[in-house]
Amino acid sequence: MIGIIAGTGSLPITACQALKNQNKPFCVINLFPQENGAALLRAAGEAPVIDIAFYKASDILNQLIKQGVTHVLMIGKVNKQDFFKNIKLDWLAVKLLASVMYKNDRDLLQRIVDEFVTHGITVLRQHDVLPGLLTRAGIITGMVDEAMQLDINFGMLVANNISKLDLGQTVVVKNNMVLAVEAIEGTDACIKRGISLGNSGVIICKSAQAAHNPQFDLPTLGSATLQGLQPGQVRAIAWLASHTLIADYDQFVAAAIKLGITLMAV
Repeated sequence: MIGIIAGTGSLPITACQALKNQNKPFCVINLFPQENGAALLRAAGEAPVIDIAFYKASDILNQLIKQGVTHVLMIGKVNKQDFFKNIKLDWLAVKLLASVMYKNDRDLLQRIVDEFVTHGITVLRQHDVLPGLLTRAGIITGMVDEAMQLDINFGMLVANNISKLDLGQTVVVKNNMVLAVEAIEGTDACIKRGISLGNSGVIICKSAQAAHNPQFDLPTLGSATLQGLQPGQVRAIAWLASHTLIADYDQFVAAAIKLGITLMAV
């Protein structure tokens, strides 16, 4: 039995559909029922969907054991800003947080993986379940001129460097200047800030940690990334090929074409 631990976004829904197509039994632990509950229920079909808040770690673990889960897929967004809201962590969540010196994504998620292992639960690699969401290197749509290529080279260099510090994986650049660097606010807010500072024609670059763990920290882009953008605001989006999941690929490309955005897997 596979347990999908579902954050927000479209990837948990895609994972449900993939496991159904593979005829693999699964259940879903929905961490944010107020955001994607109805969509997950539809995608899961007959598979059980259990709503448990993300900060109730012991309830999540107990439910996985009750469902007979042997493998877990951690997929979707969990916004670390939620930890600063008025929530009451349960004893296991407190234990996990207290056991890591630095509260960065990599260390926190690795600690969660280790906890699953102690209970005989294996954490699956994301791209083993969703192999079709990785892209090959090349221009997906649009054109790249010399100036744009210089910005992409510069932006990917900066993104690679900040990812090593586990600050974030996205930067927004223009004319070889950094406009915004992702931190706890996440990709979408970083992009919004970069556009507000650069006005138009910005370049978005997304990297991945050199030692990223494919069980939980593959960067993700998708049509949701482009929601709310206006034509001319973003000139290009570049990401590391074979290290970035592209959610709802067809919609992502169609939206980029409509907005006149070049898409490039580096």
